[in-house]
Amino acid sequence: MKYQRYTKEFKDNAVKLCLQPDTNRREIADNLGVKYKTICNWISKAMSNPPKEIKIDYKTQYQQLSSENADLKKKLKQVETEREILKKAAAYFAKQGL
Repeated sequence: MKYQRYTKEFKDNAVKLCLQPDTNRREIADNLGVKYKTICNWISKAMSNPPKEIKIDYKTQYQQLSSENADLKKKLKQVETEREILKKAAAYFAKQGL
C-alpha cells in the first residue's frame, strides 16, 4: 500500500483550519480525506516549530472568549428571571383555578 504524499501548502492549510476556534479536527480530517492521526502529527510539528504565519494570538482569543462568556452570563440571568416570572404566573393561575 502506497502512502499518500501531501504538499507543504496542503499541510499548512489543514493545520490553519484545525487551529481556528470552534473547529472539530475529526471533521476536518474527514472532509480533507486525511487520517485524524496524520492531522494531529502535522499540528504537533507545526506547534513545535511554528512558522510566522501560523502564530496564534492567545490574548485576542482570550478577550473574545471573555466577552462571549460575559454575554452568555447576561443571557442566562435574563432567562432565569423570565423562568421565575413564569413559575409565579403559573402558580397564580393554578391558585385562581384557571
